[in-house]
Amino acid sequence: MRKWLIVVLVMLLAACNQGPRGTYSDSAQLLRYTFEADGKATVSVLGQVQPASYVREGDTVTVRVPGSEGAPVAFTVNKDGSLQGPMGVRLERVKP
Repeated sequence: MRKWLIVVLVMLLAACNQGPRGTYSDSAQLLRYTFEADGKATVSVLGQVQPASYVREGDTVTVRVPGSEGAPVAFTVNKDGSLQGPMGVRLERVKP
């Protein structure tokens, strides 16, 4: 019984921590989001870099830039792994 409890807890923790990893960019390379495993992110718009944080809940990734007056930005995770954002913004993972 104890082994099953540990297995279930590990699976729940892994599921909660899954999110995008790596760098995602629009087709024009003007907008870049880099996601780290610990919920931290970096947002770069036209070369201006801002630290950020993100949370994934289901198929939604919500990015917040601390200190900014803008609202959090929500992206939908598409089946192909790309991120669909507001106003038609589509981010695809940049190959390392």
